[in-house]
Amino acid sequence: MSLHAGFDSMIYPGDDFMQLLWDNTNLAWTAFYLAPAPSQPYPGWMNKVQILSGMGWGFAPLYVGQQAQGPGSKILTSLQGVFDAINAASLAQKAQFPAQSVIYLDMEQGPPLQQPAIDYYGAWVQGLFDQGFYPGVYCSFLLAAQLMAIDARPIVWTYKIAYPKKAYRDPLPTPDPSNSGYYGASIWQFAQGCSIQVQDSGSALRTFAPVDFDSAGTTDPSVNIFAS
Repeated sequence: MSLHAGFDSMIYPGDDFMQLLWDNTNLAWTAFYLAPAPSQPYPGWMNKVQILSGMGWGFAPLYVGQQAQGPGSKILTSLQGVFDAINAASLAQKAQFPAQSVIYLDMEQGPPLQQPAIDYYGAWVQGLFDQGFYPGVYCSFLLAAQLMAIDARPIVWTYKIAYPKKAYRDPLPTPDPSNSGYYGASIWQFAQGCSIQVQDSGSALRTFAPVDFDSAGTTDPSVNIFAS
């Protein structure tokens, strides 16, 4: 399987830096924050689909919904899951993602998975199908199997930190997502809180941080592999 490097930064790095990364690294795709979402208000990515797709970038649209732990909104009910699925689809349409694109629900918690989070997850997944998009889920490798036992349809993006927090340069690692701790993962986030360094045309070294790094079996995780 061919593997492709991706990255995740909540703050948009800027058009020039995205072009620099595209031209000078093996990065092929980026997380794309749909916002304002319940637990993530920053909208800096929202008008960048056409610009970035014109450069060649693929995307992993990410919706930071209700959270069971840590900061963020915590309305974990089935009804809220339906409301948030409608919101995620609306934001994806506003950002100009086509119907049937994959949208990943951000679930930041660790185990154990309690009933309110189960209810919310199940309702969001079905709600997103009802809105004409395909669900994915971003979660700890420790939760992936339990989530799939509830509803196995979403595409799985796991996080398991196995690489050091440091400054990375081209080429970025592309570890196999099946080694992330959950064999069925399609994407693996393997490093968090890092920086990336790249030389510009004048040979100056430019740095961007913080950034997380990922590996996927596709250059565009927004594309629904199950579409007919």
